[in-house]
Amino acid sequence: MRSLNPKFTQSLSMGAIILGLSSPAAAESPAFDVSGQWNLRYESLTNPFFPTTDERFHQHNQRLSSKLQVKGVMSWSRFELVGELGDSRVYLDNDDPTLGRSQVNTLEPVQLHFSFLGEADTNSDLSMKKTSVGRFLLDHGSRRLIASAYFRNALNTFDGVVSDWQWQDWNVRAVYLLPVTRLPGDAASIDNNERALDKSYTERKLYGFYAYSPGKTWQLQSYWLDEKDGPDLNTANRQFLTVSAHYTLPNTTDWRADAEVILQSGTRHRTTSPADTTEIDQRAWLFHGALGQMITDNTSLQVVADLISGDNDSSDGTNHDFDGLYGVRRFDFGPTEVYRALPRRNLVSVGLKMVSKFTKKDNLLVRYLNFSYHKTPVGSADDIGNQIEFRWRHQLLPKFRLEFGGAYLFKGEALEQGDYPDNTVYGYTGFQLKF
Repeated sequence: MRSLNPKFTQSLSMGAIILGLSSPAAAESPAFDVSGQWNLRYESLTNPFFPTTDERFHQHNQRLSSKLQVKGVMSWSRFELVGELGDSRVYLDNDDPTLGRSQVNTLEPVQLHFSFLGEADTNSDLSMKKTSVGRFLLDHGSRRLIASAYFRNALNTFDGVVSDWQWQDWNVRAVYLLPVTRLPGDAASIDNNERALDKSYTERKLYGFYAYSPGKTWQLQSYWLDEKDGPDLNTANRQFLTVSAHYTLPNTTDWRADAEVILQSGTRHRTTSPADTTEIDQRAWLFHGALGQMITDNTSLQVVADLISGDNDSSDGTNHDFDGLYGVRRFDFGPTEVYRALPRRNLVSVGLKMVSKFTKKDNLLVRYLNFSYHKTPVGSADDIGNQIEFRWRHQLLPKFRLEFGGAYLFKGEALEQGDYPDNTVYGYTGFQLKF
């Protein structure tokens, strides 16, 4: 490799020295911070949630999931560099065919971004707070559209640009993102916790904004998903807009309430097969609502409802199945992972939720949900079943938390089929250690 011209190098060095001496940042020292957390969870299941006659599925399943995250932050003047390694592995599974990229992602840089920090401008209605370039973990709003994943073992990551602004008393974030595909993708490599570097594709893009008012009373999101097939990427050619409005009642009284409406409109193909070249319309929607009260000083009780559009007619040229983009569903429908909670599409869910912080160290969730299909699949019944769930968190030490949980599904007629028609029993125990 040819070296740089000595005179050019000398001039460049002198210029950098002069610029550094003329900048107040030259007198500052970089600040460093390192933190992390380790989550370990054991799960056990009897009778799979969904009907199956596949001999690869067993009546009993178990899994030991480990998720380690180590994050480093360097701050200097108006610059910031963030790097984070994630390591998600799974053990003890019974050759589980549901094990996939959502559970295993070994030793991966889940964050690596460089940021330029803005300066507060009290004389302007619009000011830039931070602009970042690189790889990110993101959690927006209700987390029904964009989320990094807490309960799930592997994390959602995005390459791209994130720019945070202050507009009057609103916080506004503009994003241009390339969703990252977790690798490897073959079953044997995943089962052996093998490693491959994750990858994003320019053929799949997501761009738009997330904004929220003071106290996050109002949260607005709008994203355009633009994807097409590439040399190493088969897609459903999704080209549609997703718009969300979420209102949360301020905690100034004993009443607790929130509501979110999400609409989708655009085009897509029905499958990811390269042979599928037929473009159809995408028209879908979601409604979430919760209403209740604080029944004691530390316990709330709410009625909860989720109505999500579905499709049972593949011949009409329109898909009504809601697309959850890169959101998560554990907080709405129960545990995922080994339990495999219902997807966020073609669903009507209603029930009761109680959350109690009965001591300073304890947090208890108890929830009952009734599930049915919005549009009954051909040849099926509409009654999915009734689910009872609990989750108990105990903060044993300031940085060490224990967690216990479980769910029991009384299967409805739609799920009382296949090799394991009996009710589903699930439990887990785990801990989180922060450092």
